[in-house]
Amino acid sequence: MPKSISFCSTCRNRLWQLKETLPRNLESISDTHEIVLVDYGSTDSLSNWVWNNYKNHIENKKLVFFEVKNEVQWNVARAKNLAHRLSSGDYLFNLDADNFITQDDIQEITKAAESGSHCWQFSQGDRDDGSFGRIGLPAELFKFIGGYDETFLAMGYEDIDLINRLVALKRPRVQLAPPAIQAIQNSSTQKVSESKLGSIQFRDPTAALKIMDHLNEQMAKFKLQALGPIRLGGGFSYKGLLNGSEVTIDGFTKIHCN
Repeated sequence: MPKSISFCSTCRNRLWQLKETLPRNLESISDTHEIVLVDYGSTDSLSNWVWNNYKNHIENKKLVFFEVKNEVQWNVARAKNLAHRLSSGDYLFNLDADNFITQDDIQEITKAAESGSHCWQFSQGDRDDGSFGRIGLPAELFKFIGGYDETFLAMGYEDIDLINRLVALKRPRVQLAPPAIQAIQNSSTQKVSESKLGSIQFRDPTAALKIMDHLNEQMAKFKLQALGPIRLGGGFSYKGLLNGSEVTIDGFTKIHCN
């Protein structure tokens, strides 16, 4: 039986990118799949744009939309975990808001899903082109391993850490061909604009990225050696609107209607 796939996306103040990617991505997926989109505290009218243009997609469950109402600082691991936690698919695939998904990509991801393997899809030889986070894995495996490590600084190394922990579990991986369409490119300033460290005046954006990546890498390597690959206790709590209804999300599997 074909696996249902959830494409998990998060966005904070990147409406200019979402206007390019979301329409094409919704056209690419079949009715058995879904896109889970999290608006992680945007102030650029992202939510209004989604409701004005994609209400029908939300109603027919092709698009799952969550608007965070907590006051939150940008944290990639937490935001990605939230999108994955809201998904209903058998297989979860991280798709950053600046990335496109095509039917050819989906065919390859589906093969990995049906084999029960996790998969990774990025442009060979270019870690910085925006495709590095395209990681897919069975939903039960995502919950078992504890998702992305939410103790990390705002951004950097969370994707490699997840892959390294899956390797430590000795899970089979499928390396997919590079994505058919290149991600929308971001400058260093755009990448760190929402992070606390990125706002420190005496550091330039490239330096801020390197600092966060280095510190997260050191933490990840120590934790993998000392604690193993499983991350317990994740699942930051959120209040927000899930498809327009007020809910509280507590832990990895609990959603309470308010």
